[in-house]
Amino acid sequence: MSILILIFLVPMMLGLYFVTLAIWELRVGTDRPRFIRLMFGGLVLIFIVPLVLGGSGLGLLQILTRSN
Repeated sequence: MSILILIFLVPMMLGLYFVTLAIWELRVGTDRPRFIRLMFGGLVLIFIVPLVLGGSGLGLLQILTRSN
């Protein structure tokens, strides 16, 4: 069960890290394409990846916990 928690925790933490880097890049203001890339990647990791892994009908969590 703890490995399932890690499956959701790792992308969330990476997403927060990317968003933090993006905000820092925006503050420095030297590389706007890098800001866009980091922010998009971070938001995808925070909001989309958990839905794909366990929130949808075909998510990994439901496949792993399905009793046959």
